[in-house]
Amino acid sequence: MFRLSAAIVVLFTLVTSSPVTGSKSIVISLPPRSVLRHPNGAFNSDVALKDQLRIRHKYASSRKRMTSGALLNRHGSSNEPLEDDYDDGVDLLYYGPLSIGTPPQAQEVDFDTGSSDLVIPLTGCESECSTSLFDHTKSRTYKPTSRIFNITYADKSGAGGVVATDRVTVAGLTVPKQGFGGITVEYGGFGSGPNSGLLGLGFPANAESGKRPFFFRLCDSGVLDHKLFAFYLSRDGAKGSELSFGKVDTSKYTGSVNYYPLDSESTGGTQYYWNALSGGFLYDGGKATGGFSAVFDTGTTLVSPSVPFVLQREDFLNANSQIYIPTGDAEALYKRIPGSRDATDTVGAGFYSYPCSENLAPITLELGNEQYAVSPLDFNLGPIEQGSSQCVGGIIGEDIGNNLAIIGDEWLSNWYAVFDLGNSAVGFAKSI
Repeated sequence: MFRLSAAIVVLFTLVTSSPVTGSKSIVISLPPRSVLRHPNGAFNSDVALKDQLRIRHKYASSRKRMTSGALLNRHGSSNEPLEDDYDDGVDLLYYGPLSIGTPPQAQEVDFDTGSSDLVIPLTGCESECSTSLFDHTKSRTYKPTSRIFNITYADKSGAGGVVATDRVTVAGLTVPKQGFGGITVEYGGFGSGPNSGLLGLGFPANAESGKRPFFFRLCDSGVLDHKLFAFYLSRDGAKGSELSFGKVDTSKYTGSVNYYPLDSESTGGTQYYWNALSGGFLYDGGKATGGFSAVFDTGTTLVSPSVPFVLQREDFLNANSQIYIPTGDAEALYKRIPGSRDATDTVGAGFYSYPCSENLAPITLELGNEQYAVSPLDFNLGPIEQGSSQCVGGIIGEDIGNNLAIIGDEWLSNWYAVFDLGNSAVGFAKSI
C-alpha cells in the first residue's frame, strides 16, 4: 500500500527559530507531487476522473459525520524533512517517515491535512496490499479494539480492518497509545501508490476511527512549544520540503505570514477541516467567482481536495494537485478566460479547457485583503490529447457541499502554510 520508488531522506534536525520559539525543533523531509499528464505531455483524463471520484467520496463521508462527534516525550518543537517522489519532470507525492510499535517499525506516510486518521497496513493484509506492512504480531504494545475500520471510494477501491492502538513516533515525538486504522484488506487499487500509509492532520470530528489524531494528542500533552505545524513544499524534485511541528521555519519563506481565522460555521459549527473563508478567485484583478470556505488539503494528488490514497504508479506520473470549487463558480471563472470551453464531453463533468497558446492573466485566491496567485504552470494540466490546441485547466467544478472549495498542492507548493491550532487560524507566506 502506497509504495514510493524514491528513497526517503530523513533529517532529524534540532534547531530553534523565530517568531515561534522553542527549545528544540524536528523536521520531516518531504517529496513533491505532480501534474496530470501522460509521459507525452497530454492530459491524463483517467487519473483526473479517478481522483475526482475519490475526492467526492472523501468529502461525502465527512458530511455524513457532520449530520450523525497518555504520556509523551518532551521535544518543544520538531521539523521533519519530507521526500519528494519526483519522476519524468513532475512532482509526485510529498511523504515522510513514521515508526510504529515496540520495537519500532518504519513506515512511509502521506501527511494529509484533509483527513484525520492514521492508516497503516498490517501483516496478513489480503488482496492488493503493499509490500511495506506493519508486523503487529511483533509489537509488544499493539492493542486491537472491537471497532471496525472501513474506507470505500466511489471508484470501487477501498480498504478495511480494525481500529487499534500502538506506540507511534514522528521525528522523535512519541504518542504511546495512538489510535489508528489497521488495514487487513485492500481492493480496487486502493494501496497501489508509493507511500505505505497515511497520517491525517485534520480535526478529531472527521476521524473515521473515532480516535483523537496524532497532532492533537501532541497538543494535549503540552509536548509542543506552540500548537501548530507548518508545511514547506519544494518544486520539481528539489530538496528541502519539510513538515515542522511546534515552530515556523523562517528560512522557508519571504516577507511575513498572514493569518486567517478558521471557519467552522460552514460545517455547522464544528471544525472538521483546516478551512478559512475566502472571497473566491480573481482573474486579471477582477472578481471571477463568489466566495467560499477554502479547505487547505496537503493530501491531494491533483489543486484539489485531498486524495489520501494515491493512484496506480503509471497513472500517478505527472499528477498535479487540482483545485476544486463549486460548479457555478468554476463556470463563472472560465467565462473570464478567452477561448475556454466546457470539457464535459471530452474530459468529464466539471472540467474546462482553454487555448494552450493563451497567455493567461493572473489567477489569484482572495484571503482577507490579500491575493495569492496560482502558478500558470500548475494551472495548465496539459493538452486534452497529444497535438490538441486546447489545454485542461487546473481548477475544476465539484460541489463538495457546505460551499467548500478544496485547495491542494497545486496552490500550496507556492505558499508556506502554517496550521495554527492554538490561535484557530491558517497562515500563508510566499515560499522561497
